[in-house]
Amino acid sequence: MSSPSTPTGPGHRPEAETVMRELRALSTAQDRLDHYAADRFGVNRTDLRALDLIGQAGVISPTELAAALGMSTGATSTVLDRLEAVGYARREPDPDHRRRTLVRITHRAEQLSEAIFAPVIRGTLEQAVGYPDAVLIAIADFLSAHTALLNRYLSEAPPADASAGSSEHEDAPEASS
Repeated sequence: MSSPSTPTGPGHRPEAETVMRELRALSTAQDRLDHYAADRFGVNRTDLRALDLIGQAGVISPTELAAALGMSTGATSTVLDRLEAVGYARREPDPDHRRRTLVRITHRAEQLSEAIFAPVIRGTLEQAVGYPDAVLIAIADFLSAHTALLNRYLSEAPPADASAGSSEHEDAPEASS
């Protein structure tokens, strides 16, 4: 079955369509993993994404985190307040700039992250053993290029309109005063 997000027809190789289907399946599985991890951490998905970005960076400024999340600095401050309150992140003064703050994840967050993601990482590395280096390099190149494509698309896309495309509430009866 075809859909607008999985084009078929002239110019589309079956192999490329297979890759697209697998990327969609991977995205769905990753979404489920993120949901599971957020539940285990007891945080919402935005807070989990922030933790992931902080962990990837090792140390990051709140402004850099806001840009990576695509959020305002005020909204990011609220995210950091929640993460600090549950003991997963901490803000500390930047030793090189007295007015700047840096953020890092806590040992508690590292331990829980290890418990959740280590089996997935181990499994991925075990799967990779079965592939020649040239294939792994090609996979990494493709994924890197695809990530760049998504980032370009999102940086150039028009702003999302919360009401666009949503018919969820159109049939609901209006509340009476």
